[in-house]
Amino acid sequence: MDSGVATRPIADFDAYRQKLNAFVYHSGTIMAPVFAAAKQAPKRVIYAEGEEERVLRAVQVVVDEGLAKPILVGRPEVIDMRIKRFGLRLAAGQDFEVVNPESDQRYREVWTGYHKLMARHGVTPDIAREQVRQYPTLIGAMLMRRGDADAMLCGMVGRYADHLHHVANVLGREAGAKMFGHERAAARPAHALHLRHLR
Repeated sequence: MDSGVATRPIADFDAYRQKLNAFVYHSGTIMAPVFAAAKQAPKRVIYAEGEEERVLRAVQVVVDEGLAKPILVGRPEVIDMRIKRFGLRLAAGQDFEVVNPESDQRYREVWTGYHKLMARHGVTPDIAREQVRQYPTLIGAMLMRRGDADAMLCGMVGRYADHLHHVANVLGREAGAKMFGHERAAARPAHALHLRHLR
């Protein structure tokens, strides 16, 4: 528009963006009300694999569109390095919160809570401490259980069954539910779990 190449000026960029989304996404018209509702009351969403490129790119879109309040599980220095490498515009503390598995202030409360929850299943304090440092999905599930987040996305890396195991142990299912909800995407090497708090 500024150079004069565009012969049809765009007056409403939000409307233009929605029109483009309708071309790009076959489900655009179906998802539009969902996105609109999300923007009205953005939820705190944990991204368990917060260091992964696909996750960071997805978070950039979420931030740009104002769809949620992202919480990334990962090492701050790695997340920052990859944001710069991928040319993203994200800033920790401004666009998203970071949960550092190596030094989060809630670490003791989380592992002791996990130990109490799983002690009858053979999880000792030492095992609880180790697993809470090692498994991002477990960290995310425990934070959801504590009420520190509203939802979690996980499963971009590793086996689906391993992620579901942590979710089942920590969050369980709603009363009367016979299965966990998840979204399968054939293009993804791992099936991503899209979870809400199921207590």
